[in-house]
Amino acid sequence: MAPTRLTDPMAGLPRLYYQPISHYCVSAERMLAYKRIRYQLVHVPYHDRRNLIAATHQDYLPAWVEGRSVVRWDALADHFEKLAPRPTLYPARSRGLARALENWGHQVVEERVWRYVVTEVGAKLQGEPERWVFEELQSRARGPWELLRYRQAEFRREMLTYLALLEEMLAHRTWLLGEPSLADFGIYGSLSPLFFVGRKIPPSLRHLGSWCRRIAALPSSAS
Repeated sequence: MAPTRLTDPMAGLPRLYYQPISHYCVSAERMLAYKRIRYQLVHVPYHDRRNLIAATHQDYLPAWVEGRSVVRWDALADHFEKLAPRPTLYPARSRGLARALENWGHQVVEERVWRYVVTEVGAKLQGEPERWVFEELQSRARGPWELLRYRQAEFRREMLTYLALLEEMLAHRTWLLGEPSLADFGIYGSLSPLFFVGRKIPPSLRHLGSWCRRIAALPSSAS
């Protein structure tokens, strides 16, 4: 997808418009850390996207603003590859496989994680307006809040079946494709709602836990 051209230039470092509860945002931030691309991190409140819309002319997150251009979330990995070809997100010509695994993480794994923790997210947000809007929108999409809480144990069991698959995938390798790749950062993002609410990978999943810690330990390149 070609970047969207803006009418007003933005000086200085590129900007990443970001929400910490967005799995796509977390994935993008970790890719930037891995590639050591310098940028400004701009926090977007859950309940107020006016600044994002003014700066990017759209409301999707994450959004990358570079000069007069905006790059949407679905084009970020390839854009980061152009900005910093090394280290690559696609080792050993693995672009297709890396993208497929990233998609599985975002579309399948993240949904299982999100359903488990969604009723705990509000307590971690900043202020009553943000919490109220979050719970209102999520309950409209997913059903009554109390029912979601009641089903949390069920959601946890379902999530653990997917975490066990990841544990098996990592049992004999440090990274999903042998070296760090888009697959690692995409799937790590899918797990990030767990970490946002203060939960951890179960100790029994030791390979998965070590993998998560390796990715989390990459130093941020935000200025």
